[in-house]
Amino acid sequence: MVRNSIGAVLALIAAIVGIGSVFFNWYGGRDGRHYRWWDLFNGAGVTGSNAALFAGLFLPMLVAAALAVAGILLRSRLLTALSGVAILGFTILWLVRQYNTTDSLLIGQGGIKWAMLAALGSGLLMLYAASTMAGRHLAERHGHGRGDREERGGEVRQGPWRRRHDEHTAHGDQEEHGRRDVA
Repeated sequence: MVRNSIGAVLALIAAIVGIGSVFFNWYGGRDGRHYRWWDLFNGAGVTGSNAALFAGLFLPMLVAAALAVAGILLRSRLLTALSGVAILGFTILWLVRQYNTTDSLLIGQGGIKWAMLAALGSGLLMLYAASTMAGRHLAERHGHGRGDREERGGEVRQGPWRRRHDEHTAHGDQEEHGRRDVA
């Protein structure tokens, strides 16, 4: 319970930082939302033209945050980790494309700013949150999930046969030693 709560809080913080980072300066006076996300996948590199809100890096970060929220609600380590991989993937791919365009990745004035580093950090924090979460299955194994065995369907019987004391009381003399008379 505590592990899931800590993981959920960390994942929520990472999702907020990931989305918020695109509204600040990433490189050379351009916000992260102004970089078109499909430019990361073509050979042209990062172009100088500004993108609209949903055409920029805001959209992949929004999808990653939605995955994180779904992972929190479903207590799914996989969805939370997938969200972290998406944030890291788009940020690292942006770094590669930016390097292809400028042939350098300076940190500081005229180069990479803190907002891009915050996006990297949020992806790493999301992966850490996923590893911190106990997940749904671990909680059920320790009895914190759906309840005891009897509440989920009763005892387990091997095969279609009834127990011996049930056979004699239910069918009387028609059965001997576990066999039925077929008429």
